[in-house]
Amino acid sequence: MTDTVGDRAHERQSSPPTRRVVDVMSLLIDQAGESLTLAEIVRATSIPRGTAHAIAAQLCDLGWLIRDDANEFRLGPEFLTASRRAARLDMVAAAASPALKSLVELTGIPTFLARRSGDVISVADQMMPENNPDQWTSPLRRMSLRPPLCREFVAWARPTERTHWLSQAPVDQRPRLDAVLTAIADRGYSIERITGNHRAIIDTLGDLDEMPAHLRERMSELVSELSAIDYLPSELTGEVGAVSVGAPIFDADGTVIASFVSCPNAVMPVADLATLGQQTQAAAAKVTTSI
Repeated sequence: MTDTVGDRAHERQSSPPTRRVVDVMSLLIDQAGESLTLAEIVRATSIPRGTAHAIAAQLCDLGWLIRDDANEFRLGPEFLTASRRAARLDMVAAAASPALKSLVELTGIPTFLARRSGDVISVADQMMPENNPDQWTSPLRRMSLRPPLCREFVAWARPTERTHWLSQAPVDQRPRLDAVLTAIADRGYSIERITGNHRAIIDTLGDLDEMPAHLRERMSELVSELSAIDYLPSELTGEVGAVSVGAPIFDADGTVIASFVSCPNAVMPVADLATLGQQTQAAAAKVTTSI
């Protein structure tokens, strides 16, 4: 019988250097709040002294460990920051799942959870209504935080971050985007008004980092030419088209770390769009409160 990956995974894929780093970090995590000498690390892990010293020194260089004046090691700031970030993401996922389910049951509209990591936005979860599971165009799995996309992640950002985001847009788009960000912060959610015929362009924008600079600039110009970005208050009259509605999820510092994005992809009365926006915003606010 031919071996599968799972049959002999440990034997064929084992990485002793990686195992040793994990052993050192696991030991320091178990002893969190305390410092250990190199000798104590060697005794507890059975790693050769020279190897243990090299691992600890490298981890100190990376900020995952700190060596104090007594030549003892303890957990460093970079590791603690990464740990808090991971714990926060787990909390977001745990809080978002029931809220996402309730929102889709309430609206009957496909919705996804978008999460931010640095300058990348990724789809972490998605849900379709049971009564119409096939009416769904899957969103991009990940995209860069670039204009005109991901506006609900920027509308509440610090002025410096907002300015940086705007600076990446073509000059003729910036006044519109600046006004739109203010409108989003006032009403509580973003609206993607671009029609289905332009989805291919938006999808391509998700891969901007893979494009040469001149193509990135041209793609942004095309979006500006083919569509008005989001809605300003004066434009929300009569019936309007909405591909999606995105409402922010905040962390304790007031930073937008995720969002719920409802995807009606339909033309509807302004009052109905406002109701959907408020429902999406309320669901996102529940997650904010939970975390």
